[in-house]
Amino acid sequence: MRQKYHGCLDQFSILYHAVVFEGWANEADIEIYYDDTRLNVSLTPVKRPDLVPLFGKEAEGWGFAACATLPTKEIDRTKFKLRLNQGIPSANNELFNTALVPADKVFAQMVNTFIAAVAQKPDPSLLEIGSRARSGNTYRDWFPEKLDYVGIDVHAGPNVDVVGDAHHLSRYVDRRFDFMFSISVFEHLLMPWKVALEMNKTLNDGGQALIISHPSWPLHEVPWDFFRFSKDSWHGIFNVHTGFRVVDAQYQFQASIVPVYSNAPHLDNMSTFPTYLLSGCLVEKTGPPQVAWEAEASAVYDLNYSHE
Repeated sequence: MRQKYHGCLDQFSILYHAVVFEGWANEADIEIYYDDTRLNVSLTPVKRPDLVPLFGKEAEGWGFAACATLPTKEIDRTKFKLRLNQGIPSANNELFNTALVPADKVFAQMVNTFIAAVAQKPDPSLLEIGSRARSGNTYRDWFPEKLDYVGIDVHAGPNVDVVGDAHHLSRYVDRRFDFMFSISVFEHLLMPWKVALEMNKTLNDGGQALIISHPSWPLHEVPWDFFRFSKDSWHGIFNVHTGFRVVDAQYQFQASIVPVYSNAPHLDNMSTFPTYLLSGCLVEKTGPPQVAWEAEASAVYDLNYSHE
């Protein structure tokens, strides 16, 4: 028997005091609630010719774009409930989780490839760059319990074994590792290419590293917020000159950039162009570097990072 109700949520974005969402549904009867309060929805039909091959000609009219104002800016995503039609209500946010772009899945595959490589290595050793457990969060549960793990951070704190500046990693770590990884750190490095050279000194030949940072993200922990990285930019840091090759590079979490005030023509449609919140790369050490960069990073800028 053919299923009566069909629908999908393609976008769900929170912007200031509004929520904007798009998708499609047959027999659409859209309701959205926040904290059990029904919101007033403004709805616009959107043609969806992409649905015709699956559901027939009538499906071209199933698309919608909608927005609703919110009672507060302090939003808790778990308090939303959404119904597309009588047959597709949200249950524990399962409906929201259907709005996954392919890039998210490919990014997860890259991360899982690294995690599997660590797990399959006999007696693996791993160095985490920027390991301090901010708000108690660590990534130790990604890896085997018996992992030979060392965490380095510019500040002492939970999950930190070595205190030191990654720009001069080899001064603080006098051994080599099978693996390295770093999450949301490279944007805070004044000279990330120098850190790549230091990683080369402390990574075994054939060793791998997983590096995750941001192509787009609000300014944070300023004034120590220096860079944004597209997935292609990793090739400029990890290459034959620094003694690496990029095995994979991907994006995660598609996003939009929305000007606070569109007061110039080139800003009018900026939100329609894609960007991403995360980019990452899986790299492998191929040999010694062909270049050197002996500059003292702290001589260029005050790197007395003080954010706790």
